[in-house]
Amino acid sequence: MTDRNHKFFRKRRICYWDQEKLRVTGWKSHFEKTLKFLPNLDFYQLRSLDDPNFAPCDLLIVTALSVPEQEISSWINSLQSRIKAQGKIWTPALVLSEVNYSKLGEWLHEYANLNWYFDILHPDHLDSVPIRIANLLRIHDHLHELERYHDQVMTMQKQIDAIELKLEQALRASSAKSN
Repeated sequence: MTDRNHKFFRKRRICYWDQEKLRVTGWKSHFEKTLKFLPNLDFYQLRSLDDPNFAPCDLLIVTALSVPEQEISSWINSLQSRIKAQGKIWTPALVLSEVNYSKLGEWLHEYANLNWYFDILHPDHLDSVPIRIANLLRIHDHLHELERYHDQVMTMQKQIDAIELKLEQALRASSAKSN
């Protein structure tokens, strides 16, 4: 393994906010055990969404098991707003919920318009956890890659602006000498 590829194998930090600690279900327990078997992940249990140890976080996992189906859309909007207000909009989330997937389809366009990446995990799809986590982590990496590209483009633009300014000054100086 080269140093260049080593960054791809760093431990990713997963923050888990179980806002329903008192609610114990078999599938939630199974989910938590499943997380422990995933390699190269570092898990941090958040006390709240405002936990000062939230950052850095590559993926947020949140329980929403007691959120009624008819309120899940507004709950997700509220979660997104809280994350955005903290400046952590680049952190994708995996939401644990028992909401019916046909209900989620009704909110497809609303979710598509959110400027935030998340996925909802239903108990019936627990076997998809590794792929869902991998996808959300990859999205997180892509977002940071885009941020680095943006920074590089801005640096290059500043360099171009400086060159254009020097060129303009040189042309003025040359024009002034010939007059």
